[in-house]
Amino acid sequence: MGEAVSVVMPTYNRRQVLPRAIDSVLGQTVPVAELIVVDDGSTDGSIDYLRERAVLDSRIQIVETAHSGAAVARNHGIDLARGEYIAFQDSDDEWAPEFIERLLPHVTGRSDVVAFASHRVRHRDGSDAVVPGKQIRRPERELLFRSIASTQTLLIPAALLRARPFDARLRRFQDWDLCLSILEREGTEFVHEPTVAATLYRLDDSISEGSPAVRSASLRRILKQHRSLFLRHPFALARIVARAYLRPSAGPRGAVGSRVSPTSSSGARIT
Repeated sequence: MGEAVSVVMPTYNRRQVLPRAIDSVLGQTVPVAELIVVDDGSTDGSIDYLRERAVLDSRIQIVETAHSGAAVARNHGIDLARGEYIAFQDSDDEWAPEFIERLLPHVTGRSDVVAFASHRVRHRDGSDAVVPGKQIRRPERELLFRSIASTQTLLIPAALLRARPFDARLRRFQDWDLCLSILEREGTEFVHEPTVAATLYRLDDSISEGSPAVRSASLRRILKQHRSLFLRHPFALARIVARAYLRPSAGPRGAVGSRVSPTSSSGARIT
């Protein structure tokens, strides 16, 4: 079953944590078909390491690009993916071994269903938060109000991604924007797998650590991009307007995570 799954991993100067991320993809209990690693212009020796790993596992495909950002890198990977379903992993995060095993049954045989798992966010101060912190029975409704499915927790039919890939101009909330784009396609469904099957590590230069100004600008772009969707849902519209214009520093996941005390194509060259 896992042969139907392609995994896309963008990376930029993450040599020290790449092994953890790659091991978590290649060590799945249901093996994936391929791991497409798009190196976004790294200068820290990442490429040499990736070439060494590719010799050891033929599922690894390396793509080298000029530095253009994670969204562009992911879109390169989507273009090359051969699997019926696509998952994403970031080069500083990791999956539990059963990530694919848990999600694949929800989407198998369906081109209109997106599955996502709960994940653990490990903050720089050592504290953890689980997102979502409880079972989401109606993900389509919850996604109108906030981001509950990080990119690394999604398993998506490839056809849905090719119809509307990542917005390369958006600097924050790319995962939420992607989910909203999928919601706009009539008949699509989201299924939440409550298993905590991924760990996301917040680093000093993580996109999620961006400034309030960047968060506000990103929310305003999302509002513009999905205006027709929000107009059909007045309460969701009111919330994003408040976050984008009145409370720009409000976070996207505060109401759905459970906090735990401290105890983590063009220009492309394939090698």
